[in-house]
Amino acid sequence: MDAGLNNNLPEEKKQNPPFFLSIYRFWIITGVIFLVMIIVFFTVNYSLLKQHTTIHNDLGNLSSMLERYALAKTTYNNKWISAKEQEANIYNEEIEKCRSLINRMDNQLEMTFSNNIPEKGVVKIEDEALWKQEYLKRGSLLLTKLEKSNIEFHESALPFYDWAANIPAWEEIIPEQKRFWILDALVNILLKNTGVTKLEKISFKTVPNNIDTRYESLYSTIPLTISLELEAERVQFLLNELLKSGIPFVIENINIESTTKKTSHMNSGKTLGSSFKNQDAFMAMPVINILIDAYVIDFKT
Repeated sequence: MDAGLNNNLPEEKKQNPPFFLSIYRFWIITGVIFLVMIIVFFTVNYSLLKQHTTIHNDLGNLSSMLERYALAKTTYNNKWISAKEQEANIYNEEIEKCRSLINRMDNQLEMTFSNNIPEKGVVKIEDEALWKQEYLKRGSLLLTKLEKSNIEFHESALPFYDWAANIPAWEEIIPEQKRFWILDALVNILLKNTGVTKLEKISFKTVPNNIDTRYESLYSTIPLTISLELEAERVQFLLNELLKSGIPFVIENINIESTTKKTSHMNSGKTLGSSFKNQDAFMAMPVINILIDAYVIDFKT
């Protein structure tokens, strides 16, 4: 009978149960989605909150450090400024001393010969022929100095340039003038109590043994070798005199060529081959033969 009643119900009433079922499913799904969103929200929010707390703590620490730094700077600022100013002044003074030393050394190489004229005073020689005449005269004076000393030498020991009858141009004079000042400084050093008994040879080279191109913009070099004989105990004194000279010598190598030779009584007068010796010189110390490789710094000031 119930079956019959159901068959007699209208068609729209037969479709109501599926409608309510779909609404029920919709709310179930919506609730699940909402619950998932809440879980995701709290998870993400917790992570962001943790990051925010870390950043806040870091900013607090940084702010505290800056406050302490500002307090220390305010407290010690005057002392710090005074110390830095003093440090800068000392640095500038040392730089000026170095510049003054470099200029003084460079001026010794850059000078040309001059004459003392009564009416005009000291006048630099600008004529090439007069310069050559002065060059020959001063070279002869250096040989005379050595001849009057206790140092044995040959007249070719000093490498003076020979132009014969030609008059040199200034392009030739300028480098030769620098070499002359180097020879003049070396002779004056050897004439000190350096224990030198014989000057074998001073030679100028084209390049030094060790080439350093890092400082080509600051200076060039004038390389040379010095071969001589001296008392064994005076080597250190000779090197010291070279390094403290007004000419900026740099010693590259020192080769000891002989250590067995002994000193003996030297004959007086001039020997064969235009070699000169002093009179009645007697030395009682062993001597050695050494070869010094060095160069002179020519600053580009």
